[in-house]
Formats: sequence, structure tokens, C-alpha cells
Amino acid sequence: MTAEEQANAATVRAFYAELWEQADMSRLPGLLHEDVSFEGTFGQVMHGQEAFAAYVRSVRLAFSDYRCDLRDLLAQDARVAVRVGFSGRHDAGTFLDFPPSGRDLAWQGVGFFTLEDTRIRHLWVIGDMLGLLGQLKA
Repeated sequence: MTAEEQANAATVRAFYAELWEQADMSRLPGLLHEDVSFEGTFGQVMHGQEAFAAYVRSVRLAFSDYRCDLRDLLAQDARVAVRVGFSGRHDAGTFLDFPPSGRDLAWQGVGFFTLEDTRIRHLWVIGDMLGLLGQLKA
């Protein structure tokens, strides 16, 4: 792996560990380009750090413990692809219009990142919505 690929892989790891798991929004400027674009599983398309921060907060508010388990990560030039296991206890707030269930939820997803100067410029994420909805409806 080249130095650029290693740096980009480290940014993506920090994205999940620091932004998602720790909900440390102070890391936004270091990890995301100021005009980051994001397309996600739940149909959202957004631009900019503040829009992304609001999205992270909305998901994190539903879970008392939110985890991202990186299972595979591939880096090539300015692109990184990652397979992630997401999980958390849905006991803190509404998620996808479902009130808190008190249950532990887990689902798989993949993310495709494009980075610019080791900051995320574009992100597209898709998760197992059918599996997640099945758990929420159970």
C-alpha cells in the first residue's frame, strides 16, 4: 500500500471510530472535506460538514451504544472501500420512525469513499435495510 493509500485508509478508520462510535464532531474538519457529499442507505443525499454532522447525531440519538466493526478495507489511490458491521442498543430514541425497542440491533453495510488530501470528499453507503427493518419490526 502506498503512503497515500495508508493515509486514506487511516482517515476512513478514524471516520468510523471517532465520528460514529465516539460521536466526536470536533473531528469533522480533519476527516471530511468542507463540501463533502454523502449518499446513504436511508435515502439521504447531503452536502457539507454540518449536514453530515446532523445526520450522525440523528442516528446516534437512537442508540445508547453504537458500534462500527470494520471487517474489510481496500484502498486504491484516492478511493477506499469498506465492509462494516453496525450494531447498537436501540433504547435512546426513534430510529427510522420506530420508537425505542430496547433491543440490540446489528446489520451489515458497505461504504465507498473518495478522498482528497486525506479528507473524505464523497461517501456512498448502503446497508442491509431488509435485515434491519426485520429486527425493528420483530
